[in-house]
Amino acid sequence: RFSLLQRTLCSFEAISRVAFENVEDAWRDGVVAVELRFAPAFIAEGKSLSCDEIVEAAVDGARRAAERFPVEVALIGILPRSRPLEDNQRATRALLHFRASGRKGAELIRGFDLADQEDSFDPLPLVPLVQAAREAGLGITIHSGENTGPEYVRRTLETFQPQRIGHGIRSWGDPDLVALLCERDVLLEVCPTSNWLTRSVPSLEAHPLPSLYRAGVPVCINSDDPHLMAIDLVHEYDVCAELYGFGLEEFAAMNRAALAHSFLDPEAKRRAGARLGG
Repeated sequence: RFSLLQRTLCSFEAISRVAFENVEDAWRDGVVAVELRFAPAFIAEGKSLSCDEIVEAAVDGARRAAERFPVEVALIGILPRSRPLEDNQRATRALLHFRASGRKGAELIRGFDLADQEDSFDPLPLVPLVQAAREAGLGITIHSGENTGPEYVRRTLETFQPQRIGHGIRSWGDPDLVALLCERDVLLEVCPTSNWLTRSVPSLEAHPLPSLYRAGVPVCINSDDPHLMAIDLVHEYDVCAELYGFGLEEFAAMNRAALAHSFLDPEAKRRAGARLGG
């Protein structure tokens, strides 16, 4: 499915449209702030599009949508660990160049991420790229501990010092690591249905989200890849209410944590907070 969608992102217009419609979909779900991830090196594979063109197209669509819909929008650039280092270097240069360009929408590039096959690749060659993104003012979130053990999450914390971790659910079961996440105030971006579909948990009922939340780990609920998985964020709230007993109090607390750890600029956070009612 990923490869099929990758082939459809075949032009500036297609990428811009997808970015625009992602924001529109989020608005229709009642979302007040959204951070969209995209991987220039992955999108570029097998195409004549450069990473610079891909970044420009994603920003174009997100910017147009942010101007049309009352949603605060940020973009997070992903480096797939499985891509050649040279490809990820080009993607990083494209992201940071556009971020520093002063062009319309440059301020929407707010975050930087590593994803894909955590257990198969040495993270050390990517450290300089993450550091360059941090020095450019981007927030750092790293996919870790989705289908790998707590030792990978610990390595991520020590190697990259992220503010957030994508998934991180395998942290549960290691009390010292859970305590470290609380101590460092590192937010876990949790995606229950995605974790079940990728077999990272045996069932939705067995998901550690409620345990992590009750242990005081900062967590938020996310849809991950809604179009691939035929879900939306509303669906994830329904799952969490039905299976974990979460109510308005828990959802509000997780939304406050999500906003506090968001990579949005302070004024955008203020506006989103006002729409949430606090």
